[in-house]
Amino acid sequence: MWKKYAPILKILTQQYHKDLVKRMRNDQVNQNHQRWLHLILLFSWIFLGITLRWTNLADKSASSIEIATLGYSLGHSFFDLPLDRVISLDQLLSPLQFESTSTPTHVIHHLLGEDNHPPLYFVLNHLWFKLFSTDGELVSLWMGRSLSAIFGVAAIPAIFALGWLAFSPLIGHIAAVLMAISPYGIYLAQESRHYTLTILWIIASVTCLTAIMPYLQKRKIFPMWLGCLWVIINSLGISTHYFFALALTAEGLVIGWFWLRDIQNLFQRYWWRIYLVALGTFIAGLVWWPIVGSIGNSQLTDWISTSFELDEIWHPIPRLLGWVLTMVWLLPIEGTSLFVTILSGVTLLVVLVWVAPGLWQGGKAQMNDIDNRLSFQVFVGFFVGVIALFLLIIYGMGKDLSLAARYHFVYFPIVIILLAAILGKCWDNLEDRSEVENVFSQKEKGFQFLQLRDFLQRLRSGKRKEEGATKKDLISANLKLINKRVVVVVLLMGLCGGLTVVSNYGYQKSRRADLLVEEIKTQSKNPSLIATTYQTHAEIRALIALGLEFKRQEEKINISDFFQPQFLLMKRQKEQRLIPDSALAKFLSQTPRPLDLWAVNLKVEGSDLETLNCRKYSNSLPKINGYRYKLYHCRSFGLGSSK
Repeated sequence: MWKKYAPILKILTQQYHKDLVKRMRNDQVNQNHQRWLHLILLFSWIFLGITLRWTNLADKSASSIEIATLGYSLGHSFFDLPLDRVISLDQLLSPLQFESTSTPTHVIHHLLGEDNHPPLYFVLNHLWFKLFSTDGELVSLWMGRSLSAIFGVAAIPAIFALGWLAFSPLIGHIAAVLMAISPYGIYLAQESRHYTLTILWIIASVTCLTAIMPYLQKRKIFPMWLGCLWVIINSLGISTHYFFALALTAEGLVIGWFWLRDIQNLFQRYWWRIYLVALGTFIAGLVWWPIVGSIGNSQLTDWISTSFELDEIWHPIPRLLGWVLTMVWLLPIEGTSLFVTILSGVTLLVVLVWVAPGLWQGGKAQMNDIDNRLSFQVFVGFFVGVIALFLLIIYGMGKDLSLAARYHFVYFPIVIILLAAILGKCWDNLEDRSEVENVFSQKEKGFQFLQLRDFLQRLRSGKRKEEGATKKDLISANLKLINKRVVVVVLLMGLCGGLTVVSNYGYQKSRRADLLVEEIKTQSKNPSLIATTYQTHAEIRALIALGLEFKRQEEKINISDFFQPQFLLMKRQKEQRLIPDSALAKFLSQTPRPLDLWAVNLKVEGSDLETLNCRKYSNSLPKINGYRYKLYHCRSFGLGSSK
């Protein structure tokens, strides 16, 4: 009997194998297509990030902290500049000259002796300059900022990988595009500083944390290579910026929460691996402890002291919220008219109110997603932990970290990945997709607003049963459409924020040397001296930044007799009184008149200058960020004052 059906079974078996092979080939083709699609999209986000970060990269004037990066990366000391002596522009800019004889040893020696940052980025920057600079030339701002911009672009695929690992490819892509267009990310990438490299280490460290959490949850031992990699990344992070320790502390708080939940198994082998990682990271950080311990007492950090006045003690809270918001959204609020600033603020507020319900629903849905709940909890715990640490430093240690945007890079990638996770849930439906099909038939899957309006009318007329839908189904479908629009609006607003920073209408430099140089050129028609009171090398850097802007503007117009003032770094006078044998008094009494004196952050009594026949300019001068300046016209004795 079986022989009778054998040919039929053979034919069916062969057909089954053919169909199976065909399906496998189709699956392979689909997988290859998906891989190419992911690569094409990722390279699109990278290209977008490159475009935004390199647009107008060198147009903005240098900040004083960028001058520190350039000078130390070149292996120079800022204390080589003479005090109480009038110097030329070329002498002032000597710390920014490339010398082929300088080595990484010089970089480390001067940095650790004069500043309060670890040396890894400065050494990398030094090697970067050696590739493209010639002996004796001034290093360009474009070259100085380009390495930071490269690391900023590298954060795009890094955050994509973290999003894919922790959640899904969709969330990885959303995180990548958010990183590419982030106004805060662009601002940091266009600074010649070590923040973007530290962000890379934070992403890498959090990726290791994300990778080991499933092992801890399942009470399994994670691979030794993963633990060693984690320690190496943490060591490099501490060697780049000491604030990386805040990220490590936040990771420790997250692990500590799981440790308390599993307190009965503290001596199991999978926990011993964690203890070894913590020990290795602690030893790596211990190397830098003598320097870290002195930062709090450094004069360079005095300006961030917390104000405990009753009318100011609450200010850090809204500032923190503002920095978090502008990591993703920003519209023109600096360098614009009051009307534009108010309009931008109102627009941001209105859009925030509109997207908030969708983001809230997406966050709740992500928290309830069994597959992604663990990763989401890790990132939420990290963010809450870092904010708590910031508040502890602000109110407990008296250092107001909310005063400067640059300090908040510690939790920047976590804000991006959390928002991406929420937007991913908004885009990929808050509920099961099959519910949408209850609202529309198979032929009407292309959902349009007109169809929704007609359905609402039939719903009100009591014809729900004819459509086979419920009110809950309709609300669900409507919410899904709205939440997809939330994703689009968030990304469009983020792109506007990125363009705002590129156009210098947001995240402007704290010291606008370009504006002060323009003002000096406009007001002064006579030989000029720019004098500054020296306290720390922060004043030296600020004066060099001003001098560099003079040099940049000279190169732009290419005129040999371009206006070049002289410069003076003067030691602080007792009770701000100008003594007769001071460098400034001697210069003013011995130099031919007329002469214009620009007192830039100069702490000297104006009455003392008037005794030397230097009269304060009577008209008002525009306020310029970062500079307290006055103009004095010095005339020959007996000629009186002049405006």
